[in-house]
Amino acid sequence: MGHQGHVKGGHQGHGRHMEEFKKRFWVSLILTIPILLLSETIQTWFNFSLEIQFQKEILFLLSLVAYLYGGWPFLKGLIREIERRQPGMMTLIGFAISVAFFYSAGTVFFIVGKDFFW
Repeated sequence: MGHQGHVKGGHQGHGRHMEEFKKRFWVSLILTIPILLLSETIQTWFNFSLEIQFQKEILFLLSLVAYLYGGWPFLKGLIREIERRQPGMMTLIGFAISVAFFYSAGTVFFIVGKDFFW
């Protein structure tokens, strides 16, 4: 009986985990639409122009939410893998999204360059 309870609890925990990932996915997907529309590179690729006041700052804020909320499981996994000295997929994804986000934030506030918020 003890083993069955453990297995059942494990499945329930996995179900909650998957629901949380789905929620993060949908929120991130919704945020991605305006991020894409406001991104200069995407506008160039698809030959359209959309300019609004404080565009880069709005793009930064939308991307910050997507990075922190959508990326949290990967960032948490990156920290856990580094602490264990066992880099893996979470390290790869966590570093990739962090480099893209922080470089892009730099293009908004400090340096000249094209952002990669998209």
